[in-house]
Amino acid sequence: MDKDLEDLEKELTALRPRTPGRTLEGRIAARLQPRRRAQFGWFALPLAATVAVVFAWQMPRGVTPPPTVEGDSVSPATAESQFKPVATQNLLYDAFDEGVVTLADGSKARRVSRSYVDTVVWRDPQSNASIKWSVPRDEVRLTQLTLQ
Repeated sequence: MDKDLEDLEKELTALRPRTPGRTLEGRIAARLQPRRRAQFGWFALPLAATVAVVFAWQMPRGVTPPPTVEGDSVSPATAESQFKPVATQNLLYDAFDEGVVTLADGSKARRVSRSYVDTVVWRDPQSNASIKWSVPRDEVRLTQLTLQ
């Protein structure tokens, strides 16, 4: 059986690929040549300016800004819009116990870090428009340890 494999190996090493024909070389050369792109850059700037003018012309006028937040209450931006907070959510998405730490005064405390996302939703009852505001918040708590 080894003799058969050796003969096969000799035949395979003696094989040489055929040279490609002229037509194949021509097709490959034609595909490898860089294609000439159409020159459309000359009208890109006027087209962009036209689109900007059309969008500016169709923008509604007299859009009221969103409410401003002052402390814990919401003051309306205009007399027409009366945004009121309708929902709040505090989502805890990560908590990590950092173990016992030594404070500056030498006492021991357990340190726990928590990460939240606070979300408040305001709604204008007249127009039913709503604003959703989400803010990430990190909280670190130290609990004094008393060793007895």
